[in-house]
Amino acid sequence: MKRDDKLKSPLTNRVNRIVGQVQGVGRMIEEDRDCVEILNMVSAVHAALRALEGKLLEDHVCHCVQEAAKDPAELERRMGELIKLYRRKLS
Repeated sequence: MKRDDKLKSPLTNRVNRIVGQVQGVGRMIEEDRDCVEILNMVSAVHAALRALEGKLLEDHVCHCVQEAAKDPAELERRMGELIKLYRRKLS
């Protein structure tokens, strides 16, 4: 899918925030911050990544899969991708 700026910008902003959080974890380690503080920040990074993943999945279903519904073979391929992703998350 080719994303226009309307779709790209919020995703890029999320990624930039995540990068900042990860860099913050590195600084916290360098500063010998308390383990619980660092773990809280790592948890925040995980939550941010899950939110990004959710948004990307939503975009994929709403755009790529919906577009693929016009062609049965393409729809089957896209559904296979989703199933593969889901199975990978379970393992």
